[in-house]
Amino acid sequence: MTKREFLLKRFNEMIDDYYAHQEEFHKAPATSFMEPFKIADGLYYVGDTRVCIHLIDTGDGLILLDSGFPESQHLLIESIWRAGFNPKDVRWIIHTHGHYDHFGASEEFRRLYGTKLAISRTDAEALREKPTRGHVNNELYPYLTVPTFDYEIEDGEIFEHGNTKIRCVLTPGHTIGVLTFFFEVTYSGNTYLAGLLGGAGTRALTLPYQCYNEDPEDVAYQMLAAIEKIWNEPVMIHLGNHPENNQTLPKREKQLEEGGNPFVDAQSWHDFLNDLKANINRIIASNEALEKELNERFSE
Repeated sequence: MTKREFLLKRFNEMIDDYYAHQEEFHKAPATSFMEPFKIADGLYYVGDTRVCIHLIDTGDGLILLDSGFPESQHLLIESIWRAGFNPKDVRWIIHTHGHYDHFGASEEFRRLYGTKLAISRTDAEALREKPTRGHVNNELYPYLTVPTFDYEIEDGEIFEHGNTKIRCVLTPGHTIGVLTFFFEVTYSGNTYLAGLLGGAGTRALTLPYQCYNEDPEDVAYQMLAAIEKIWNEPVMIHLGNHPENNQTLPKREKQLEEGGNPFVDAQSWHDFLNDLKANINRIIASNEALEKELNERFSE
């Protein structure tokens, strides 16, 4: 066995473990349904308990930030209706990054409603070069393919539609083309900056994932640099990519029980980024230990 074969074997074990933990969801996606709710004026949560999806009412149609798993597209459509909107008015889905749990329903929106799809140029190119970077499980989804993207976003670009301007910042790490979104929203007469780091999972920084994805060796350090790049953004409404990123579920519970808006939180952004930095540093230490072990084992 070569070093590469060892890492790919380890990757397959990790990904099998990930899919095993998703089994209940795959059998019954509706168990993850979550009632949609308003976060700020024109900004709604329409995701489920596993993947965050946000809806922006631009005054000239709707924007979705991600579309979730393939098998939860009916949940998304139901959430859009329950939030008081029509899915046919979704003009754009802007993707945080190129993984199947974030683009899974996108092509169906294109087919049903003529929705246009956008992603970073970096991830679009990476997926064209190697579609398996999307991590689509062919046994679960034999017919799912990477979407055809209508627009590719550059680092620092302002994506504008209707009354909404979204500043898109390239923050590589989870994938090499993760985007972080910043845009202004109003709530109770005040204007706040909303921020969403588009990919925070650190498992993608491990050596087995790097080997499979053919990512740069310094991808973990790239993610640390990305955090510094966005650290000083004055985010007051921190949005999650997955609910655990910004404690979506506890905040919503608190909102229902106590009223007010716990999503307006000056501390959440930096608490999240500090936790993320600590996780990345643990991955770096683990990678270094594994690299040393592999160099000794495969020195011949």
